Amino acid sequence: MKRASAVFTALFLLSAPAAFSQGNFLKRGQYGLGLSGAYVTNSSASGYSGTLGVTLGGIFDLSFGAGHAVFDSAEFGDLTSNSLGPELRAHVIKQNSSKSPVSLSLSLGFAKDDFASPELEPAGFGAMWTNSFILGATVYRDIPLSGKLYVQPYVGVSHTSSTFKVTVLSTGVTWSDKDGQAAFLIGLPVVYGFSERTLLVLQPGLTFNKDATTFAVSLGLVYAFNKAPSGE
Repeated sequence: MKRASAVFTALFLLSAPAAFSQGNFLKRGQYGLGLSGAYVTNSSASGYSGTLGVTLGGIFDLSFGAGHAVFDSAEFGDLTSNSLGPELRAHVIKQNSSKSPVSLSLSLGFAKDDFASPELEPAGFGAMWTNSFILGATVYRDIPLSGKLYVQPYVGVSHTSSTFKVTVLSTGVTWSDKDGQAAFLIGLPVVYGFSERTLLVLQPGLTFNKDATTFAVSLGLVYAFNKAPSGE
């Protein structure tokens, strides 16, 4: 059973780097919408995800993501997972709306992941899933390049606490295990402004933890419903 628990640890590494926050690119007082798609990979798994989010006043982001991952699992063959989850983020400091040299955001997310494999039932397992809570903090800064183009490098930390559960077919008992992963994140989003209210964002990033290094790249569109208030 410990081998089964070890399979889902790769999922921790796919959560944080796939996140996309449209509020990073809006100013205080703006309301907007973000839509993105991401590809994520490491030595244990790879997958893709989509995120839809809204920003309220340039301060609060509420996002909802869905993803699919494929795992490299000797125990369960073609193991896959489907993930759904919301995230709430607060931009407590905004460089582009203050005299601060950097911006700071804090986030709380939840993810429900359901696993599937043709090898689960022959191995004696039924339903297998995880519930995860993800806490994060990110520092980022806008650096103009030329014209409508700028980059927004960031560094961050995250901690994922997950509960893994699997049903044993022979007894009907649901076995569970808990684990946690801390991670360090870096990235370099490249932002192009089609207009004052429409932005295209290409966001590559790396996540490091004690078990693996994860690469992610996302492409997103950010649209502001209103212009930034005068003075922002």
